[in-house]
Amino acid sequence: MHKDVTITARIDGELSERLGRLSAMQGRSKSWVVGRALKSYLDAELAFAEQVEEGRADLREGRTVSHDEVAARFKARFGGASE
Repeated sequence: MHKDVTITARIDGELSERLGRLSAMQGRSKSWVVGRALKSYLDAELAFAEQVEEGRADLREGRTVSHDEVAARFKARFGGASE
């Protein structure tokens, strides 16, 4: 199990007020809300960055598909343009 650490961040007054409102509404501490928000943000951003890195590796290794092939696959799967 990881040990909790304390961090410090400077935020503007409006964000602090919103944080206080949400923590009160949820019956949770501001620290808990910030921890959950940070986890959610990091999960999403890291997943995106990892996918970008995978794409870059594919590009370096020549694992690519041409635009024409993508368009053909799309058309085969979803059909032509409608109206």
